[in-house]
Amino acid sequence: MTISSDRTTPPSEQPYLRALLILIVIEVFAVFETAMAIAAIPSFMRVFEADAAAAGWTTTAYLLVGASSAATAGRLGDIFGRKNVLVFVLLGAACGSLISVLANDLWMITVGRGVQGLAAGALPLSFALVRELLPERRVPLAVALLGGIVPICTGAGALLAGILLDHSGWRLLFIVATGMGLVAALIALVGLPRTPGLTPRPTVDLLGAVLLIPATGGVLFGVSRAEEWGWSDARVLAAFAVGLAALALWVWWERRVREPIVDVRQFTDRKVGLTTLATITVGVGPMGAAALLTPMVLQLPASTAVGHGLSATTAGVVMLVNSTIGYGGAAVSGRIAEVVGARWALAVAGVLYLAGAGMWIFLMESLPGTVVCLGLIAVGSAFAYSAIANLIVEAVSSGQTGEATGMNRVTLNVSVATGLSITAVILTVSTVPGTHLPTETALTAACLFMIACSAVSLLLALLIGSARRVPVEKAPTPGLGPKQTTA
Repeated sequence: MTISSDRTTPPSEQPYLRALLILIVIEVFAVFETAMAIAAIPSFMRVFEADAAAAGWTTTAYLLVGASSAATAGRLGDIFGRKNVLVFVLLGAACGSLISVLANDLWMITVGRGVQGLAAGALPLSFALVRELLPERRVPLAVALLGGIVPICTGAGALLAGILLDHSGWRLLFIVATGMGLVAALIALVGLPRTPGLTPRPTVDLLGAVLLIPATGGVLFGVSRAEEWGWSDARVLAAFAVGLAALALWVWWERRVREPIVDVRQFTDRKVGLTTLATITVGVGPMGAAALLTPMVLQLPASTAVGHGLSATTAGVVMLVNSTIGYGGAAVSGRIAEVVGARWALAVAGVLYLAGAGMWIFLMESLPGTVVCLGLIAVGSAFAYSAIANLIVEAVSSGQTGEATGMNRVTLNVSVATGLSITAVILTVSTVPGTHLPTETALTAACLFMIACSAVSLLLALLIGSARRVPVEKAPTPGLGPKQTTA
């Protein structure tokens, strides 16, 4: 066999490259559509004369529905066809944005945001489609490029939202989001090949899907409200109690039903279990902490102990640049996963986290130093996002890819929300007298927290076994030719 020196894409690779580009474009639209609304919370407070708690429900509603959608969309895609379910969740998200366009009060916007949460199922479905449509040797890089696009699109979506809000108000924001959802659904419908579901079609585990809503929603709601209400608040404790009780009942049911919505037995696999623990430590630690610290440190007045006095727009540009650089890191992470396995990409993420958080302790008073340290953490997150997804793909069969990556995404989201709350508590330990602003001691404590979690994630990465990609089980997909595998 000879290898051509021509650097252009071989003809046999073009259908696969087209499918990957289509999935990336769809994910860009899906993330933009949902990320923009978070930036509108201050506008909702002003227009509807609502407090932060009431306006915050627009994000909470999205998270609650999104958790269920991410966890169940993969299995529904197996049953009804992944392309069909992807089109459905994108159209559903567009309908949610349209509801918000027509809203005259905050509760209707909250309903729209809840429906918009269906878009959270797009990423697990895209991971499963990558596994189904692309040659096996291309899967690690494709998964990395898909997962790595999320942080950069989140930052870009927030920046676009700021421009729209400054010039036209919140309603245009949802008009644009509606258009994005419709375009993404159309691209999926026209551009992706048909992906038939299972034949014969198994029964849908409706009870499992229903139980998953309070199971994930209760825990996520408690975590998201703990910072505002306090961890010992009766409402927070009640949410945790309901969520954990529903989770236990859901696990019991899923272990006994013949066709579960999520096969919980996969979590007994050593690699999946260790990857899940690594997901938690990364989400609670550097990802969750950085999500709170980055905008705060950049935008607090320079006269404060930890602030650098940047405007919201300038800070948004800095975060977007860091995320863009991080996307290059996601591509490198995918290449590492291709060659030596995804655990080494996760190990690199741990090293970058340790370097960024460790250096920040000594450079927090310097704006250039802070930007460099935040950049290292952002690249580390890009490595971690793609490495974690690839570790799950390595460990499960093709038919379990959607549900496994979906549950992992829910775990990551809950962990990041927990990390935000824990970091907020750490920052209150030491404040400037007479204010609620954190001191350098508090910021140092937050960095040490990130370092501790990063060290644990690095250790877990080293304990995860070598690459073990489960053979693809699906039949060749019409329109893309036979499935290719590596020797």
